[in-house]
Amino acid sequence: MLRRIFQSPIFNMILILGFGVILLGEHYDHVPKWLSVDPYVLVIPIFILLGIIPIYNWRNPNDRIKPTLIPMEFKEEDEGLQWITFKATRKVYIFYAVFMPFAIAITAYLNHISYIPLILLTIMGMTQYFIFWYEVKKHK
Repeated sequence: MLRRIFQSPIFNMILILGFGVILLGEHYDHVPKWLSVDPYVLVIPIFILLGIIPIYNWRNPNDRIKPTLIPMEFKEEDEGLQWITFKATRKVYIFYAVFMPFAIAITAYLNHISYIPLILLTIMGMTQYFIFWYEVKKHK
């Protein structure tokens, strides 16, 4: 169960959205008050999940969760999963190639709104995981 949570792109999308909203409320004074969220809303669940990992590894020695720089959602056990990962990663790359010029133009045009880059980065991060998740789900 814990492995499925960490491998889920939806978990990463929620994490990015939470982090973006917390940074928005903490570092910018002129955002609406309803966007001002206490950082502990995100920090406490992360610490709980990180604290459960050693217990999970102790109970499941054959299916350990190991810290790595490679994202856990890359399930490349065989050639079929490698192909699905390739297709999903390719679509994410195409998304960045198309969205990046628009993000630069929006940032330049709306430079009077100081938190636009943070919003765009949050949207880009969430969309990246959504595209990857959708592509993987489409092939299963």
